[in-house]
Amino acid sequence: MEGITGVVDGSQTGGDTSEYNYYRKMMAGDLNAAIDAALDFGVKEIIVSDAHGGMRNLQPEDVNEAAYLIRGSPKPNSMMEGIEEGFDAALYVGYHAMAGAEKAVLSHTISGSAVNGIFINGRETGEFGLNAALAGWYDVPSVFISGDEAVAYEAQNFVPEISTAIVKWAVGRLSAKCLHPKKARKVIYDNVKEALGKVNKIEPFWVNAPVEVRVIWSTPTMADAVSILPYMDRVNGFSTKAVFEDYPTALKGLRASISLAGTTIRR
Repeated sequence: MEGITGVVDGSQTGGDTSEYNYYRKMMAGDLNAAIDAALDFGVKEIIVSDAHGGMRNLQPEDVNEAAYLIRGSPKPNSMMEGIEEGFDAALYVGYHAMAGAEKAVLSHTISGSAVNGIFINGRETGEFGLNAALAGWYDVPSVFISGDEAVAYEAQNFVPEISTAIVKWAVGRLSAKCLHPKKARKVIYDNVKEALGKVNKIEPFWVNAPVEVRVIWSTPTMADAVSILPYMDRVNGFSTKAVFEDYPTALKGLRASISLAGTTIRR
């Protein structure tokens, strides 16, 4: 949701507030622009996974009726619930850049309170890379992303041919120059159609096994807690790492460790 048109502050992405309820509508607007483009291209089946926070942001009646909507949490594949072999493409609407990214709206990686950085096989990876790798495991190419300029560049570092719809340009982490919603939705629509036209030219993003996952935590206390897990090794005061036999197992192990770290007091 952090990459949705106009969003610049955490108060707009959660809580029972007028700001959040307004931007839930904006989220559906960006999403429906992508769905409309896919339908006009001739796509026959669309599955949407609500992937922000508690994953109950999209109000069902606001989503184009042609799409299936997966909502709620926890889900076995979290943000990517519904992904499986046989899909032609994965598209990412409203994404944000990784923790520590410069000039990136609301940048973080999965948990802003717990994670300072995630490295997969030595490469720093944000939410796009983490999710694109799961799509790649199922032989599904990642072909489109919308959000701010920073996440567009980040995605291109993982999938150079990906089509990008930039709807805002960060001034700081909590400020941005934004397109008008009507213009943003046209940019999304046009780039989704472009992306679907080159699906066969984009290779699925792949992470080689074995998969090493290293996390820099926000506090040593979090690293203490995570080190209890039998598969986690302590690297230093702030970091842990683990090695997994395949990528889906690695992603589940990572998410379990983040959940555990979130139970500690930040100090």
